[in-house]
Amino acid sequence: MKRTPLHTFFQQNYDSTIIYHSGSNWNNSPNYLILAKHQGQLYFFTYTSPYRDATGKYYPGRLTGKFAAQDQVFRATVPDTNRYLLPQPLRPVTLQRAWQQLRPGQLWRVQDDQQTPANTATCVVEDADDNIFYLIDRQTIRAASFYAPDFYEQCLGKNPGRQQAIKARTILQALTRSE
Repeated sequence: MKRTPLHTFFQQNYDSTIIYHSGSNWNNSPNYLILAKHQGQLYFFTYTSPYRDATGKYYPGRLTGKFAAQDQVFRATVPDTNRYLLPQPLRPVTLQRAWQQLRPGQLWRVQDDQQTPANTATCVVEDADDNIFYLIDRQTIRAASFYAPDFYEQCLGKNPGRQQAIKARTILQALTRSE
């Protein structure tokens, strides 16, 4: 697991934090959705390149090159409490509902792909999404990783850890569309 100053910051300043990272082999730069709890209050943050979705597209006026250059600056930046960490103004009731749906006690105990390896010989997928959950509390920072969870859930059958990861991802992504 890559421990960054951002992970350490949340460990030192929040009671518990869930960081969801979505990446792939071709773009594994930080793409975080962060739900953090401090003394009963919940906070939602994003940490991602503002140019993530702009790269690989044509824009007139040399914007394509400028966007690509700025995305490279982001990729070279170690995740920390810098300009890419953005608080998202969501209603407390929305955050509380998400936290309860995530069931943090269960999420902290989730068995990831490394802990429950499956025979994937019959199911082949290349360059799919990698879902990593950084589960942070005052004592530990734990990573739970799931490669192509939707694909393997469908191909290999039900797995409680994968199902929990898919549910957690869905809940956190829904927060980006709230309000």
